[in-house]
Amino acid sequence: MLVRSLHIDFSNITPEKFKETIEGFGIWGPVIYIVFYILRPLIFFPAALLSASAGVIWGVKGLIYLLIAANLSAVGEFLISRYLARGAVEKLIKGKMGNIDEAIERRGFVTVLLIRLIPNLPWDIQNLGLGLTKVKFRDYFWATFIGIVPGSFVLVYFGSSFMSVLTNPKNIWKVGLAVLLFAFVYWLQKFLKDKRKEMV
Repeated sequence: MLVRSLHIDFSNITPEKFKETIEGFGIWGPVIYIVFYILRPLIFFPAALLSASAGVIWGVKGLIYLLIAANLSAVGEFLISRYLARGAVEKLIKGKMGNIDEAIERRGFVTVLLIRLIPNLPWDIQNLGLGLTKVKFRDYFWATFIGIVPGSFVLVYFGSSFMSVLTNPKNIWKVGLAVLLFAFVYWLQKFLKDKRKEMV
């Protein structure tokens, strides 16, 4: 595995150390975070963990940096897939999935929005996979921008509440609220998934 071959070890990284390291860069901290988020797939660093770390470092304000990073990551992977692999895929399927592709092109915004709100696949696979379809970039961008807000907020709030408990155990109620938010988002995803099945 690439991470092992490069002797990269994340096991000794604690929330406190991570926070101190990033904050030590001052105003460059958010820039480093965003660049690291975009390059994250190269070292197989989990997107959800890095998303929650924005809350650990900056609190709820970290949502702004996360949304910038996640959207740039989504756009980058989409464009790489669209311009480097789309042609090969078209030749490979040779019209076998033409109807599905055309449907995604017509209802691109709704399709991408549902994929973001109901994330059945890992983040990077979503981005690369959508780049192989005919979805318009405009639809992809805005649906992604809107669709990732709920999940991003929950992850950032969880990271923020986790850090607040480490500094003050009396803030344990914040973790409880974060769990409730997770439960709500899970329920919302299930609700939307059931509704989508009814529409098919």
